[in-house]
Amino acid sequence: MKSNKVLAHVGQKSIDCEHVTHFAIVPTARCTIPIVLCDRSSRTVGGKLCENWEIIIYINNQGIIKDHGDFIGVSVIFITESIMVSRDPQRGSMAYNNYSCGTIPPLVVLVALFLYFYLDARVPEPIPEKFKVKVMDAMMKTYGHTVNVLVCLGITEPFSDFVRKIADWFVLTMVTGFPWGIAPYDPRLKITDTHIRDIRVKVYEPVSGLGRTDRPVLIYLHGGGWSLLSVDSYDPLMRKISSDSGTVVISVNYRLSPQYPFPIPLNDCLEVVEYVIENSKAMGIDKSRIAVGGDSAGGNMAAAISLRLKSKIAMQMLLVPSLQFVNFNTTAFNENTMYLNRSIHDPNSLMFVINYLGLEPKYLSYLRYNNHTSPAFKQSLQNEYADQTLWLPRRYVRDEKIRENMEQPMDTGDEELFEKIKNVILDPLVSPLLADDELLENLPYTYIMVCGYDFVRDDGIMFYERLNQIEEEAHLAYYPEAFHNALFFPHGPLKLNVGVRIVHDIVKTLKNVL
Repeated sequence: MKSNKVLAHVGQKSIDCEHVTHFAIVPTARCTIPIVLCDRSSRTVGGKLCENWEIIIYINNQGIIKDHGDFIGVSVIFITESIMVSRDPQRGSMAYNNYSCGTIPPLVVLVALFLYFYLDARVPEPIPEKFKVKVMDAMMKTYGHTVNVLVCLGITEPFSDFVRKIADWFVLTMVTGFPWGIAPYDPRLKITDTHIRDIRVKVYEPVSGLGRTDRPVLIYLHGGGWSLLSVDSYDPLMRKISSDSGTVVISVNYRLSPQYPFPIPLNDCLEVVEYVIENSKAMGIDKSRIAVGGDSAGGNMAAAISLRLKSKIAMQMLLVPSLQFVNFNTTAFNENTMYLNRSIHDPNSLMFVINYLGLEPKYLSYLRYNNHTSPAFKQSLQNEYADQTLWLPRRYVRDEKIRENMEQPMDTGDEELFEKIKNVILDPLVSPLLADDELLENLPYTYIMVCGYDFVRDDGIMFYERLNQIEEEAHLAYYPEAFHNALFFPHGPLKLNVGVRIVHDIVKTLKNVL
């Protein structure tokens, strides 16, 4: 074993490794591969036991370790040689070997670069599975970069069918570990890929209920910003919800924007819901046990359909819903931009709204800074329906400075743009939160799920508060540590505890309400 004397150097000062508790190799003139090694004092990194010759690669480009378990705030030691470190389990001591940069295997280089550039996201502090969330974030960034390269090379166009298929592959890989998802056959379910009024749907029927005529049904509208994803990427989640709850699930593959902007995606979903209502008996569905639900963009359309059909629906299930297009400067937007900010919380995700409204991309910045509405509208009664100072309880806002200053500027906006889009964005079928009290009356039972670390958190909370104000029956399920797409992960290689809880509560609600 090599001597561990005078190994590390900080500036001109040599350090006896007997007095060093954390070891790191950082980019230097001799080696550009950033490597963080085991914590000598606790024998762990991020809670994981260090085994022989294990390397853990993680450091940002400032050469400071941050947000990684025991290493938070620890000073970096600049080592002049590339060293591989292992713990000798027999002797309980640290063993060192020289490991020249020139001999580092290409795979290690690729892994290092991947972790260096991709596992740098700030994730919600309360989430215990931080590394898993960093992997999710990295995969979403990889998807975005892959699409950008393909578009720049002229191989495809943004939001093409090919780009959407890649999105499905990435989601399925995160959820199941495989881009093709899980096996088509499921002994618990009869799964049928079919069409309703020329709209593709995927129907999940619990085998235990086949032959019955009083079955409950959830018509599910997937998320993806009205622009991405499909019934295929949602297949694992729909299987779990259907089999665990004993509910028939009809997953709707509505047409997507920008090729098909509002109202086409909404009309596709409405067609399917109306068909199920009209043909419930032939489908073995109890007409009084029909629910409409969805997440994100799907939650938006589920709320719009409930406003249209009201008593014909037994329940609306709004999961992390986007419910208004007049204020993109909410407390949720502002305090969550620092988390996962190059993937799920990228401000450029407002492009999905641009697509759905049929606007040109040049208007993206107008939406981000609320310049798409006029000063007159900002002072109107209708704007008060989405006023966070009136409808958002302060206890949901983590940041004290934001909590103390929730007022929005009232004298800004582009009159010309607002005139162009006001008939769409003020329509309650686009912005359900802007519906007046009369329109909100006699809605079906409303289940709203929101996450603390989510751009659209405030929409769901304000909608619940408005329903509660007029004594409409509603339930708010709030998960303070969760992020926007956490419900995707109740199982699989990136399983999250909060994902398990979210889906468990969805299943429980379906059983109790339908």
